[in-house]
Amino acid sequence: MKKRALFPAAVSVFIFGTVSLVFAATTVRISASIEEVHQLNVALNKIVGSSWTPIADLLGQGIDFGELTKGSDNVYRSNAYFVIDAPVVSNKSGWTITHSATDFANGTANLNSNTNVKFVKVANADNQETPLASNSFISYQTAKSRPAIQASELTGARLRIYYSIAGGSEDASGVSVITTSKPTGTYEGTITLTLSP
Repeated sequence: MKKRALFPAAVSVFIFGTVSLVFAATTVRISASIEEVHQLNVALNKIVGSSWTPIADLLGQGIDFGELTKGSDNVYRSNAYFVIDAPVVSNKSGWTITHSATDFANGTANLNSNTNVKFVKVANADNQETPLASNSFISYQTAKSRPAIQASELTGARLRIYYSIAGGSEDASGVSVITTSKPTGTYEGTITLTLSP
């Protein structure tokens, strides 16, 4: 008799326990926050031959071609050129980079049409360069107000910009060499890269 009485009780407990597990529910909150990051990093290098020299002082030293060398053809040239690498670190979408500049000038004379500017994108995966789809190889004069570069143009890549004094061959359209007709003195200007919005 005792054995018969215990068996139904054991069954009842099992059924009750099973029902409790099926219908019981507990909700737990999970949360994380990601802060906004939106910055343009700029690194400047001077290149002579195959040697790259970092320039830390962007405003004090910056892109300084120094004293240009006059050749036997009475053309002034530089054996150096400069490159700006400008990767964007951002978790925002729809940003643009604007390149603007003042005249590369000495008084009323300038070197705007004697200076090449080349815009390329450098793939993050393999560092291969590709010219931007438009306004890639232009004069400093044109680069002063170049249309903004869209984020979509730099997908998987970073912006790189080259600056060089005209050499007389392989120059951008509208760029000519510096001759003795240019006034003597120091020519200066400023270049501004702006990340928007």
